[in-house]
Amino acid sequence: MTTKVKMTKGGAVIHLQVERVIEKIGADISLARRARRMAVDDFARRIGVSRTTLHRLESGDPGISLNTFVMALHALGRLDALAQITDPIHDAVTLTQLMQEVPKRIAKRKVAKADSSSSSSGAKTKFVGF
Repeated sequence: MTTKVKMTKGGAVIHLQVERVIEKIGADISLARRARRMAVDDFARRIGVSRTTLHRLESGDPGISLNTFVMALHALGRLDALAQITDPIHDAVTLTQLMQEVPKRIAKRKVAKADSSSSSSGAKTKFVGF
């Protein structure tokens, strides 16, 4: 069984799962634009592209620039969703790594004994922190 390898115009290989996600995102952008009653010409002008480029974006063309995609989200009022996508608080792998680095025990800090010649009022303990 041979699978056809898809490539962008620039020669980059496109994985099948990535292609499907890009197509879904394009279709979702198209639906969101239409739900907001934005005409193709107006939306294209708003994101700074031609009608042809907007059609490529909404069709799921993987060669569309990241800027075009981000500008479309901005015009739809969804830029915040993209900003949250790699936020560590929403990333289970990052959170797991951070939790593994938390020490199991915290040892009490050893306070160096005060030199009797430098301290006239006896051995006072200096606290660090609060």
